[in-house]
Amino acid sequence: MKKVVALLFVALATVAMLFAAGATEAAAAEKITMSIPEINADSDLACQMLVKFGELVEERSNGRIEVNVFGSAQLGGEADTMEMLRLGTVSMIRINPANLANRGISIPEYTALGLPFLLQSVQGGLDFLYSDYGRSLGDLVLEKSDGTIRSLYNYICTPARNMFTKTQAKTLPDFKGLKIRSETSNIKIDMINCWANATPLAMSEIYTSLSTGVLDGCENTLSGLRNNNWYEQVKYVLETEHVVGSSVFLINEALWNKLTAAEQQMMTASLKEACDWFQAETDKQIAENKAFLTSKGVVFTPCTDKQAWLDSCTALYAKYASNVKPDFVSTIQSYK
Repeated sequence: MKKVVALLFVALATVAMLFAAGATEAAAAEKITMSIPEINADSDLACQMLVKFGELVEERSNGRIEVNVFGSAQLGGEADTMEMLRLGTVSMIRINPANLANRGISIPEYTALGLPFLLQSVQGGLDFLYSDYGRSLGDLVLEKSDGTIRSLYNYICTPARNMFTKTQAKTLPDFKGLKIRSETSNIKIDMINCWANATPLAMSEIYTSLSTGVLDGCENTLSGLRNNNWYEQVKYVLETEHVVGSSVFLINEALWNKLTAAEQQMMTASLKEACDWFQAETDKQIAENKAFLTSKGVVFTPCTDKQAWLDSCTALYAKYASNVKPDFVSTIQSYK
C-alpha cells in the first residue's frame, strides 16, 4: 500500500512539474507589445534613439517583444504619459529627472539636476549618473512610485541649452519682461522667472505660441530649435549654455515582471547601446545644427555676462538644493 501511495505521489508531482513547466513556457511565448511615447519630433535624435532601442529589442527577443515608438507627442505631453506609465497604458518613458517631482516621484537630488550651471558638461553629467551615487538615486524610483515604476539605470545628456528670442537680447537685463517658455515643472518655471517671465507650456504648443505672440522666446538645445522648426519664429540665440540636460528611462513595473531575467538584462544592455549611439550622434550634430541654423538667418551671440546669470540663481539654489544630501552639489560639480 505504501508503495502505491508513493508511486501515486510521484505521478502527481510529475504532472504538477509538467504543468508548471508548460505554464512557464506559455508565459515566455506570450507576445509583449511595448508602447513608448516621445515628446520630440520623429526626426529628433531622442526619438530616433528610442526607435533604435526598439529594433534591438525586437531582434534580440526573436520577435517576442514588439516596440512601438510614438514621437511628436502623439500620446500627449509629459504629465499625460507619466500617468499612462503608472497605469501601464504605455510601457516606458524618457524623462528629465528634474521634472519627476511634479509627476509624483519626489527625489530631491533628481529635482536639483535641473538647476542651471550645475552639470559642468555632457560627459560630466554622464559620469555622475552612471556612478554609484547616481545609481543610488535610481534605486529610489521604485519606492517613490509606490512600486509601479522602476529605473532602467541608463541615461543620456544633451548639449547645453541656450536662450532663443524673437528680438535680439544680448545681456541678462534685456530679458526682463520677456515671455519665455518654460517646462511645466516647478524648478523650470522658477528658473526662467530668475531671468524673464516664465510661460509654462507643453512642447507641442511652442511653435504656435511663438507665432501668435504668446511667447517672446524659449530655451532649448540647438537640436530642438532646428527639429521643431522654431527657427522660423525666433532668429536670435544667446549662447548662455545655462543647462546641460539629462534624461532617465523608466519602465512600468508590471511589464518588467513579465520579462525573463535574460530579457531584462538584454533590454538594459540594448538601451545602453542606443544611449551610446545617441551621444555619438549628438556630438556630430552640434556643428551641423549651428551651420544649418545660421543658413536660415539665425544670429548667434556669445554670452558675455554669464556670472550675472549665475548670480541671479542664488535663491533658486537655496530653494532646490537645501534638502539634498550635503555633498550633492560639490560631488556633481566635481565631474567635469
